[in-house]
Amino acid sequence: MPAARSRFRGFTLIELLVVIAIIAILIGLLLPAVQKVREAAARMSCTNKLKQLALACHNYENANGKLPPAGKGYGWCSSTAGGTGDTNILNMSGWVLVLPYIEQNALYAKVNLNAPFGDQNTGYCCSYAGNANGTLSGSSSSSGNAAVVATPVSTFVCPSDNGPRTESAGGAYGTGVANGQLSNYDFITSQSDSGLGANGCNYWLKSATTSTRYMFGENSNTKFTDVTDGTSNTFMLGEQTVLTSNGESNPWGYRGWVMTGVDPAPGINVWYTPSGGTPQVGNLNSWGQAGSLHTGGCNFAMGDGSIRFVKASTSTTTLSQTARMSDGSVPTLD
Repeated sequence: MPAARSRFRGFTLIELLVVIAIIAILIGLLLPAVQKVREAAARMSCTNKLKQLALACHNYENANGKLPPAGKGYGWCSSTAGGTGDTNILNMSGWVLVLPYIEQNALYAKVNLNAPFGDQNTGYCCSYAGNANGTLSGSSSSSGNAAVVATPVSTFVCPSDNGPRTESAGGAYGTGVANGQLSNYDFITSQSDSGLGANGCNYWLKSATTSTRYMFGENSNTKFTDVTDGTSNTFMLGEQTVLTSNGESNPWGYRGWVMTGVDPAPGINVWYTPSGGTPQVGNLNSWGQAGSLHTGGCNFAMGDGSIRFVKASTSTTTLSQTARMSDGSVPTLD
């Protein structure tokens, strides 16, 4: 008896195209939802890391009786011989001192606190002489500090920001650290502390008044009891993107040319806009500004350790008042 013929027939070309089209439509519908979930996870990770750094600052203050400075011994800020610049140029970021409080004891053990963390001892441009009052004791490379600050530390990385992780211009800016690792988080400092204005070096300690001080600055020594506006009402740490119109943002381990920290006063998410062009989202207008790639604003750690998401639409007046720790104002953040 002859074998029965199979009744199976293949798909026609039209049927295959219809199936492929349906799959493509479903992927198109699901992709935005997947991206939202991914960004939500990244934003939560960023928030948690900022929280860790805020708690580390609290633990540092508890152990040392004061908060860490935003940095020590800047060599690039303008001064004249005998002026206000530190005599020992370190170019150190305050995050170096916080390493033991974020479970980075092994890295901290490699640090030489008496040697520079970057070799900048002159102004990078514009006729700024740099700190003529100070000297470098050795170099960041010979001391091993350059290798330390070129070490990636995941706590300083926000996964929402896919910008460069190393400061490619490190050598050009005279820091001596070509691979300095960039940070998405920094201390709240006034841009006046860059030392490029009439106040010269070390604005926080020698020029700022009590009512205009932020919690951090070069050689700052704030205690939480100094924050008379209330720690829950005062910015302590802020977010920044790693890309700025000047190049890259602040490294975690050293202070390069005019890099002092985050100043929210100029506004949040103020993106660089070329002449006649559109804003370049993710590229901050200048060093030291607050911003993130989270939609609509960025995170701040308040003095009490809580994390606040602050809208980009918040007025510069409110941001300035919230940055000052004892000006007598208690602004309301949305």
